[in-house]
Amino acid sequence: MKQQSSLVRLAAACLGLLLLCGCGGSPAGEAAPARAVYFLTETESGRELGYEVVEFSEEGENEQQIREVIEAMRHPLNKNDHSVLAEDMELREVEVFGSTVVVRFSEAYDRLTPVETSLLHAAVTLSLSEIEGVRYVRVTGGSRTEANFMSSGSVLLDDDDLRLSVFEVEVWPYDRQTGQLFSQQLRILTEKETLTPQLILDAFLSGQLGDNMPFDGRMDVRSAVGPGAGGMVRVELYIPVEMDLRGREAELYSLVNSLFACRSVESVSVLIGGREPSERGLVGCDGPLTFCADYIESGDGNH
Repeated sequence: MKQQSSLVRLAAACLGLLLLCGCGGSPAGEAAPARAVYFLTETESGRELGYEVVEFSEEGENEQQIREVIEAMRHPLNKNDHSVLAEDMELREVEVFGSTVVVRFSEAYDRLTPVETSLLHAAVTLSLSEIEGVRYVRVTGGSRTEANFMSSGSVLLDDDDLRLSVFEVEVWPYDRQTGQLFSQQLRILTEKETLTPQLILDAFLSGQLGDNMPFDGRMDVRSAVGPGAGGMVRVELYIPVEMDLRGREAELYSLVNSLFACRSVESVSVLIGGREPSERGLVGCDGPLTFCADYIESGDGNH
């Protein structure tokens, strides 16, 4: 199987929350048999549940496919991702009842903390729900007999220390072949209760956009402040000084347009290394910028 990495956000906060995943479809995309397999990432901002897109063979019954997915969950490709499965946690049994799956692990399951248990349940449920025909998942193991069934449409975390929130946002990746922007739904899971420009820009850097990241994926976000008075967001980027930015205005608007997924954003001001974009060769990108449809592929611009 083949893997490419991608990331979505999770967090630790207070009470368990319903995770709604219906908007925008599967994060693994439409190209079967590629599926999203979920992993845990620790960052400076906290705990994150991310996925990598894995290609599986379509051969075999559901039980075999389930076992292959669980095995893939042990082997993240991205160095920043970690398996939610403890090394000594063996898969003991898989039962399939129509669209319902029960997964039982070994005694190592008993030693999980409540937060680790919730993370495991969420990751396994979301990963197995990518298999065609699987709608409900129950995860248990050891001497414990968990009774809750979960689905990708409603992952209920019943732990007092963990909370999942989700935002489905429209962003505007850059198509290198056409030189234009196209609409894509991006899933962001986070402890934050409000969608912010920083969350959107962090998602851009997470790898979810693959080869469609602006500026060849070599940029970094130094700050994203606001929206402040008048709904303005002030963004400072780092883009290597040796990179020639002339004629790459569309890539800057990939970021600018995407920030308008935050409803309170009215305009965006961008600095690159503390300098106006014009000083790096980007024409017409100084000062407050608004949503621009000039670089959007025909049929995508609805703003």
